[in-house]
Amino acid sequence: MDSEHFKSGLNKAKLGLHEEAIEEFEKAVWEDPENFEIHYNLGTAFLTLGGFDQAIISFSKALKINPENSDALGNRSVAYLAIGDDKRSEEDKIEAIRLGAPPDGINTILEFVREQRKQSNLFKPK
Repeated sequence: MDSEHFKSGLNKAKLGLHEEAIEEFEKAVWEDPENFEIHYNLGTAFLTLGGFDQAIISFSKALKINPENSDALGNRSVAYLAIGDDKRSEEDKIEAIRLGAPPDGINTILEFVREQRKQSNLFKPK
């Protein structure tokens, strides 16, 4: 059963209130630390706000619970690329595609991130 904090986090994320969604998802994680959906949505909210390191942590926790989730792998691939960890990004991309992620979709997103990384101080390679 989904907690009220998780439901509230989803609603806030839908409204574009990602910082508030993160607060709700973090509360939900304390209530249900083994819930894939909470960790996944927390990672997505961090990714949306550019919190790439935190997104990686959340997606990694989600993947410990459900290691074959192509969406979590694809999103973690994006976060790794954003921080300049091209090797891990490529590994996650390959695994995400193997598990069913559409290659065109993931490659388009990763190419966008590469371009942003070149043009922006937001994306600082390690």
